[in-house]
Amino acid sequence: MGKNKIGKRPPVWEMVKEAVESMNGEASYKEIKEYIWQHYGEVKERTINCQIIICSVNQKSRVYYPANRKPRNCNSKYDFLYTLGNGRVTLYNPKEHGVWGIVEAGDKLMVKRLDGIDADEKPAVPRTTRKKYETAPATSPLTKKVEEEQTYISGSFPQVREVVYNNLSLVGKNLRIYTDASGRQGFEYPTEVGIIDILAADPHQRLTVMEFAEEVTPEVLSRILGYMGWVRRNLTPGKEVKGMIFTNDIEEHMLLSISQVPGIEVYQLKMSLEVNKMSA
Repeated sequence: MGKNKIGKRPPVWEMVKEAVESMNGEASYKEIKEYIWQHYGEVKERTINCQIIICSVNQKSRVYYPANRKPRNCNSKYDFLYTLGNGRVTLYNPKEHGVWGIVEAGDKLMVKRLDGIDADEKPAVPRTTRKKYETAPATSPLTKKVEEEQTYISGSFPQVREVVYNNLSLVGKNLRIYTDASGRQGFEYPTEVGIIDILAADPHQRLTVMEFAEEVTPEVLSRILGYMGWVRRNLTPGKEVKGMIFTNDIEEHMLLSISQVPGIEVYQLKMSLEVNKMSA
């Protein structure tokens, strides 16, 4: 049992800071969440994601959250992370990462580096690389199955997202991870309406929003439609935006409902594990 699962827990932003400090000052979103769940029990995944964004000095989407909706220098106790890209953050060091602030740009707020270097430069390369996974090919019409005749996934959905992230060609041979003008990649992509699990693009820059849910509910459908609307308005005006829902389970009435929504597909996730004895 984690050290603080019983009794009063610290704010989530403090949990995030503690997690990164425990990993020598650099961690992935996934590592931070696993640390928090191990030490503090149940904390909503999206809450953790939001706190990481809010506390990252160079994360452009932090201005969408109430705590950052005013011009200021990024020197408070909540400004302790720096985004490296590829879903990784490090502890913020002004001497290494520059001086950052939230500034007015016309009628909008934006994150900007204040010490003479363009804030739109690409993030530093993280010290570690993402581990590769394998999964099986997709098939079929409305409900598409990733792998035939295997048992349902028992692992956590954060792990499943990484499998799909590293094997996008299995759900669309021309798909790749979307990267915006700032270098931010489409894994846990932050928007003002929430965090998109995976945002992918085809060679024609048509974007696909991917949402992962253990069960498809009206809330899940509403959420992905909101993401699709935000992407179309802000990233690809006038272009078609697709949606993909990856799930373990979906009720027939929800499947029928989604069949009436243009541009959304449902994928039923299945995976297998193969163990082979080795001999010299």
